[in-house]
Amino acid sequence: MKISTNMLKNVLGYLPDNLYELTNGYITEVEDYQKMVVASGLVTGYVLTCEDHENSDHLHVTTVDLGNGLVEQIVCGAKNVSAGQYVIVATPGAVLPGGFEIKRSKIRGVESNGMICSLAELGIEEKNVDPRYREGIYNFPEAVELGVDPLHLLGLDQHTIELSLTPNRADLLSVLGYAYDISAVLDKKLTYREPEVFEVDTLNPLVVKNDSEGCHRYFARTIDVKVGPSPEWLRSSLIASGIRPINNVVDITNYVMLELGTPLHAFDKAKFETNKIHIRQAKDGEEVVSLDEVKRTLTDKDIVITNGIYPVAIAGVMGLLNTTVDEDTTSIILEAASFDSKMIQETSKRLDLRSDSSLRFERGIDETRVRVAINRAAQMMVELAGGVVYSEIAASNEAYPKPVKIEITAADVNKTLGINLDESQLRSILKRLNIISVSEHVYMVPSYRNDLRIKADLIEEVARIYGLNEIPMILPKTNSLGKYSNRQSKVLEIKRIMRHLGFNEVINYSLTKKETISLFTDPSQDQVELLHPMSEDKKVLRHSLINGLLDNVGYHLSRQMSDLKFFEIGSTYYSHGEPLHLACIIEGNYEASTWKKDGIKADFYVLKGILDSLLGHFDLKVDYDKASLEGLHPGVTAKISLNNEKIGYIGKIHPSLGIEAYVFEINLEVVLKHIQKQGLFETISRYPSITRDLAFIVDKQIPTQKIHALIYQTARKFLTDLTLFDVYEDEKIGLDKKSLAFSMTFNSKEKTLETADIDKLMKSILNRLQYEFKAEIRS
Repeated sequence: MKISTNMLKNVLGYLPDNLYELTNGYITEVEDYQKMVVASGLVTGYVLTCEDHENSDHLHVTTVDLGNGLVEQIVCGAKNVSAGQYVIVATPGAVLPGGFEIKRSKIRGVESNGMICSLAELGIEEKNVDPRYREGIYNFPEAVELGVDPLHLLGLDQHTIELSLTPNRADLLSVLGYAYDISAVLDKKLTYREPEVFEVDTLNPLVVKNDSEGCHRYFARTIDVKVGPSPEWLRSSLIASGIRPINNVVDITNYVMLELGTPLHAFDKAKFETNKIHIRQAKDGEEVVSLDEVKRTLTDKDIVITNGIYPVAIAGVMGLLNTTVDEDTTSIILEAASFDSKMIQETSKRLDLRSDSSLRFERGIDETRVRVAINRAAQMMVELAGGVVYSEIAASNEAYPKPVKIEITAADVNKTLGINLDESQLRSILKRLNIISVSEHVYMVPSYRNDLRIKADLIEEVARIYGLNEIPMILPKTNSLGKYSNRQSKVLEIKRIMRHLGFNEVINYSLTKKETISLFTDPSQDQVELLHPMSEDKKVLRHSLINGLLDNVGYHLSRQMSDLKFFEIGSTYYSHGEPLHLACIIEGNYEASTWKKDGIKADFYVLKGILDSLLGHFDLKVDYDKASLEGLHPGVTAKISLNNEKIGYIGKIHPSLGIEAYVFEINLEVVLKHIQKQGLFETISRYPSITRDLAFIVDKQIPTQKIHALIYQTARKFLTDLTLFDVYEDEKIGLDKKSLAFSMTFNSKEKTLETADIDKLMKSILNRLQYEFKAEIRS
């Protein structure tokens, strides 16, 4: 938001010398603060004579009276210079924008002592210069005092202050709102005077009909006007505020919008054709041409202003070309209204049409200023556009919102801020902000501060006006020391282990594409979707962390970086909760070798070993069962279970995704529940162990995991270790068969196991293998 310091001075009645420091320290961050025109040595002059240069076909030799009896000869090349003009003169020694210094010189043999200036030479952009002066020098339309500062006469002796606004501070989108805050900081009373409008006896013929719930109030006046250029002080204020001047009628509506924060619009009454103003929802597919000459297609979610026949404006966003005010306009319909902020935001975003009006409606305007704004504009129309204002205002007006009341005490403020205010001091600070006490400990918020709704908001306002630098920096008084919770400690330990295993931690966006949300997890309709996503690839909250990890790998591979190992710990999102997950991805080599040709290449078993190592640190053991997911290779995917509860998946990325990598993802909520605070300890057996090997043939389709589980289940009392050490496949044993060889270690903590004990266990194992899996024992 750019603010003209001249406009601010008009509202305040003064201009603080330390405006920059006050704003930065108490109100909001200042993005920029600079003079509108950076120039020195400028004075007003009167052209006494103007003759053609004898050695040029386009130069003129002038004599210019600079006041105080000083007359200088100046050579000027502007086509529009002539005797009798009051002009801007840069005297010898003057410095113009860009560091251009004016010196006494000779131009084609003729002495020239200064320069008659155009506005462009003062740093004013061509688009902001009155068309009458774009091709030459500027000359004052009326006589002015000679030898004085022309920047003051033109309103160019001011600064532009650009505020960095947060979305909640809609009040700072107006000079008046900013002035209220400056007054509060300086503890000076500011009263904005209601405009007085002179009306003629002719009755306003307009009739307003409102059929849209998105229009809260609508005011319209009929005014006869004379369209022409705005005075320079008005043009300069608009330029300083970042708005291009157009003509006096349009400039007045923009000026009032900047001053009060209430958007206005003027329609050419002759082009309007009727005396009916009908506010309604647009029709689906209705086409209009906005003021920027772009054809736009509307939907029934948009609000339009019509003349009872066809649209003349997209409400709250922009007027249409069919009723634009131009130099032939003699009468206008002046509109001031209030619209639903969400509806305007949706229209503006969908049409990709942002305007100063839509910005203010989206943030929320002060409902009580709408009528004030139309009267202020009517007052200025009379003063600057020869306005004839018809009596009465045509209106559609619903009840005003009830004022917000908040209960707060000095104790609440002191507890939060660590200061020592009493009730009278609190009341005084809030009164400076126009927050008035209506009963004991209850305060009423002014209508222009729609960001103040709860007690915490008022505490923040007190801190701001009290002075953030005045709040003491002290540690909170407490007898306890902060520490990580058990859950936090375990998560940090998991991160540490993953880093020690060679993985880099990443933190990705929680938003992903709706189409790929279920690639790496079980499909679920429980999706949390954003109402207004920034883009299609950030539309829903993730169900899996692997989507982000896959993007990380793709990003690095496209930059010739390989052998990637990433992990992430983060939340996944459902309407019923946000479970914490751990996901890991590995691509290329897990471990490269500089002196051997072969390193450790990433594959399913490497990643499985990493997961087993991680969980083994916490004395946890998981089971793996064949499974399938859309985003993983159908033959290299397994479900991970902990104590018969599914906690995630492990597998290879599906070839269709174009990246050869291996991933796993587990639900840490389940894992954390099973981690013991203290590890389990067992005494070491004093008795010797016995090892036996067993080889047998089974069908290929039988998962080795099931055989493994059966052997453990059968001999769990004495079996301390079970290792698969050989897998053999050959047509000699059958194309649909495989041979497995296990090594089994038995031990007892109570006695030395004898051969008979082991034979009995082996027989039980063999019987179950033959019964469950039709196993054939190899001799």
